[in-house]
Amino acid sequence: MIAAIRSEYRKFFSTRLWWILMLVMFAYILLFSGGVAGIFSWLETSDPETFQGTAESMRPMAYGFAPSLGYVFPAIVGALAWTNEYRHRTIVPTFLGEPRRGVVSIAKAVAGVPMGFVIGLVGTIAAVGGGAVGFAIFGFPTQLGDVETWKNAGLSVLALTIWAILGVGLGMLITSQIGVIITLLVWTQLLEGIVMLVCIAFEATRGVPKYLPGQLGAAIVGGSETAMLDPTGGLGAGDTLVWWQAALLLAGYGVVFGIVGYFVRIRRDVN
Repeated sequence: MIAAIRSEYRKFFSTRLWWILMLVMFAYILLFSGGVAGIFSWLETSDPETFQGTAESMRPMAYGFAPSLGYVFPAIVGALAWTNEYRHRTIVPTFLGEPRRGVVSIAKAVAGVPMGFVIGLVGTIAAVGGGAVGFAIFGFPTQLGDVETWKNAGLSVLALTIWAILGVGLGMLITSQIGVIITLLVWTQLLEGIVMLVCIAFEATRGVPKYLPGQLGAAIVGGSETAMLDPTGGLGAGDTLVWWQAALLLAGYGVVFGIVGYFVRIRRDVN
């Protein structure tokens, strides 16, 4: 098992795509976090009567942008553990070197944890750093000395790490690199939002959105888009999941994807 895990680390670092995605994620989150913090700070400064308290209320959102907007990046990096093998046709030598495919699967999942941690750390630094600069420019407190700020930052790293593990499971199920990237982008950028709106429109399904993957990631750091989208307040703080519940459920998605992928894809003969 140790040799298999070591081999997976070599495969991660032998390609450039993972660090390219990490740099894109850093710039993307830095821009959004700093932009939101700066815009709302400027609004409150220019019209304090109308926008009083706006900057303060937006601080958790600005600092929590990494798991809210950037979770697709660690998910793609996690999926690369499998899709790179099938794309470059190295999966046959991998299975010849370690015939126990369950061992290979576990090794890829274990190797995905530190990769997800590194990407999560980079994304969280971008969110907190960009937001802090945006607030500081207009003279608003950054609260970087508060324990709660760093607690949420730690939960942000945790959420993104779990997303990388989920990506490994999804890569087992969808071994095509283009296919898994398209699936993640379509779901995260389009379909999940549509599902949320449809569910919120009906009383019977109003509680469903909080169990969607994107909302679980946001709930780990104490945020949720469903509370903003629900005009009745039925999805307010009292109906959201606590961080550890959201973390377990999000990890559960990855486990389910991995189990299904193992029996549907990985156990098959490789063409």
